[in-house]
Amino acid sequence: MMSQPKSVALSVMFNNEATIRGMVQSLAANAESIDEVVLVDNGSSDRTIEVARDALRAVDLPAVIVPSSNSGFAGGYETARLSISTAGNLLCVNPDVELAPGTVQLLLEAARLPGVAIATAPLHNLDGTEDTASRRRLPTLHGASMYAVLGKLMPARARYNAVQRDKLSSGPVLADGTVTTRVEATTGALMMLSQNFRSSQTTVFDLDYWMYGEDLQLCLDAARDGQAVLMVETKASIHVKGASSGFPRSRASDRAFHNALRTYYRKNLRRNLFEQIVIDAAIEIRFNYSRLRSTLANKRSARRLR
Repeated sequence: MMSQPKSVALSVMFNNEATIRGMVQSLAANAESIDEVVLVDNGSSDRTIEVARDALRAVDLPAVIVPSSNSGFAGGYETARLSISTAGNLLCVNPDVELAPGTVQLLLEAARLPGVAIATAPLHNLDGTEDTASRRRLPTLHGASMYAVLGKLMPARARYNAVQRDKLSSGPVLADGTVTTRVEATTGALMMLSQNFRSSQTTVFDLDYWMYGEDLQLCLDAARDGQAVLMVETKASIHVKGASSGFPRSRASDRAFHNALRTYYRKNLRRNLFEQIVIDAAIEIRFNYSRLRSTLANKRSARRLR
């Protein structure tokens, strides 16, 4: 009997010189579940490509690096998809993620279950806390409107990424006894996509998004298809947040974030033109307030360094 295809690992790099080696090594630690690796470089200005090539030479992985212009996160994944040469479930993994050994096999098993569109696993920050984007709710009009206006001033319990675990429902148990949890949404930093949901013949992320928001849109698409997003409750992998986008966000990243708020609202939550005008204005005010805060913070930092 023919064996099932494994996974094709896709990653979009942008100035990830400091993190890409760790990601490649973590893929190698999961090599038994990976048929192919496609790394797209989205116009890095550092040594990302050289470091990635050096890291790949040191491991046994069938891999290709595809140089590209900076077409954003979703655009980079489209470039990666067009470069796939084998069939398999799609493993989307950020270049600043280090996968725990055995993670890909568990994600692959979960993604093969009937009715499952996306499987993910816990991601922890460098300080050991869980990445809040791993377990999220899908934004509602009320919550998204409040967040567009208030941002981080919004009470944590009301944010879409503040999920109370005791309110999540259990999912199926995997063959080795690993339990799963059903979540509404997760982060694009780590997703195993079922072939029945997205494949090498289908655009992975919605190209209306440049960066940010495309992962929430994908999870919403899964829900609309009546399919589940599963969190596989295994050992956490590490996510070095902000390696590509900057932390705090650069102006370009901040602009992309606010554009994503607008795009998600218009595609999924818009009810009428008047409401759209109000929401668009609120998002723009929030962007300008965010840049003002960043400018003031940079000035304070500069004064402290004098």
